[in-house]
Amino acid sequence: MEMKQLPPANLETWVLAGQSNMYGVGELAEALPPDPRVWNFTSQGAWEIAREPLHWARESYTPVNIEMCRAGMTPEQKQTITPEEMAEEERRTRVTGAGLGLPFGTAMADVVGSSIGLIAAAHGGASMAQWSTAFKNQGGNSLYGAMFDRIARAGRQVRGLLWYQGESDTGPADSRAYPGLMMKWITQFRADIGQPDLPVLLVQLGNCTLDGWFNEEGWNYVRHAQYALAEQLPHVAVTSAVDLGLDDVIHIDTAGQRRLGQRMARQALAMTGRANYSQGPRLARVERVPIRESREGIRLHFTGVTGAWQPANPMGGFGVLNREGALHPENHIFSARRDRIDPTAIYLRLNVPLQEGESLVYGHGLRPYCNVVDSADMPLCAFRWMATQNGGSLNGYPEIKG
Repeated sequence: MEMKQLPPANLETWVLAGQSNMYGVGELAEALPPDPRVWNFTSQGAWEIAREPLHWARESYTPVNIEMCRAGMTPEQKQTITPEEMAEEERRTRVTGAGLGLPFGTAMADVVGSSIGLIAAAHGGASMAQWSTAFKNQGGNSLYGAMFDRIARAGRQVRGLLWYQGESDTGPADSRAYPGLMMKWITQFRADIGQPDLPVLLVQLGNCTLDGWFNEEGWNYVRHAQYALAEQLPHVAVTSAVDLGLDDVIHIDTAGQRRLGQRMARQALAMTGRANYSQGPRLARVERVPIRESREGIRLHFTGVTGAWQPANPMGGFGVLNREGALHPENHIFSARRDRIDPTAIYLRLNVPLQEGESLVYGHGLRPYCNVVDSADMPLCAFRWMATQNGGSLNGYPEIKG
């Protein structure tokens, strides 16, 4: 009888949680091959060398995943199709499932000198209400309880959490509740796991190409909330998917998932004491530069930029909003490029000066074209900077002086 291989004792372990873009929906034909240094605690509840897909919800040992998969069935299908038949069909027909977990693990293993463990705990379509910490005592019958059951069974101390979720909370009411719910969720998760300084890595929402599925205002609000959470909570980092390609109307493609996993690895390395790595660029200061009466230049200064901004020129993704928060009908950015003096700064030119209450934005809307990254492929996160009498404010949160 063949002995089952066990992971090494010094496994540095990270939890993968959230909804479908963490679950992984990239084309499997383009996925990374297994890496013997990267292990996955599977949906079935066992350690194995990680191979795509990492998540198999229809084979999950926790009931919540099976029930969520069956939620979209008709009553007749629920009566006639068993979970075993669902799992068999998925094994036979699945062609998607590549995510960011394996690229993250491989990039981490390249640096840390030990094997990396992943605990696959995401589920497609899951909202914050379904991820509620109040359901922990339901164990495997809730997403939050199932995640903790997996952590316990995996038998390894968790080093940090990777979280990609928010698409299901972009409705008008849910988006406004999202910042508070997510802040409480992170705080409670850290308390429940007994690690108040546990690193938490967030992903800003990517793009959606189908109108009518999601509320654009709510989509923008959740993006900005994700940025603000990293500004306000210690040991929380955020990166962006707004510049990555899609495999369908909403899901990050395999190449984009690879880049995203590598970005989160760089953040994880920075947060765990590797001085040569950065958590990524953060807007630090906005400098307004008058150019004749009818023009204005704006120089954006950042911390955390590795090397220089790419491309040097032209940069896509910037815009101007009017006081009502809509794209400005007259004021446009006619030049966006790397600053000629400081390669870690970005220089913009506007048709006319910003007025009080108007905003400079990057990554606004359901499907902006964004392409700005630093030399390490760490992206410029989506942001909104509003002009005020005293300078300006970022995303409606504490003021960043101009």
